[in-house]
Amino acid sequence: MQMKHCVLLSLFVIACMSFSIFARADSLVLGLDETSRVTLGANTALSQDVQASANTTIDGFAFFMSDPSGAPATYSISDLTTGSTLFSEIFDDTTLDPTLTSVAIPVSQRAWVELYLPSPLTLDAGSDVYAFSISGDGALDVGENPTTSTEDGLTAFGSPEAGLRVWGLPAVAPEPTPLILLGSGMLALFGVMSGRINP
Repeated sequence: MQMKHCVLLSLFVIACMSFSIFARADSLVLGLDETSRVTLGANTALSQDVQASANTTIDGFAFFMSDPSGAPATYSISDLTTGSTLFSEIFDDTTLDPTLTSVAIPVSQRAWVELYLPSPLTLDAGSDVYAFSISGDGALDVGENPTTSTEDGLTAFGSPEAGLRVWGLPAVAPEPTPLILLGSGMLALFGVMSGRINP
């Protein structure tokens, strides 16, 4: 029984170490900070075109906006080169669902409202142009005429139009030291088990 507990504990530790070794943390891959604002009428979209300078996997994006009408908003991503819609979400999060957006949609003072993608999306490097768009069932106040603050995998295509921030998931290579420790721990575990099985 003691050996069984030892094995289970060791497997748990190994799983935790593996998770930490291969864990990913998102980072800002495109920052276009707005300098002014525009009021969009109902069902009127504002888009920002971007290109990927390297294959970039994203997990969320934000517009600097407020929703005075309280009506649902729509965030979308389209590939203008192929004419396909890669992502579209209609949402109404004025009370804050932390699994959906970074902050509750404000009705007066504008804020960066990041919408989390349900699954990561990879934008391929090359000539494709991707449009990040925002629209609403009612009027929206949205940041526009941005200045570039961050370009790390994504770049603005053409003239910057909308204040936009995009977060990506850079791959994290396993570090040698944790892997060595993991291997040493497994060898020690096998040695303990062998000693118990063959006294």
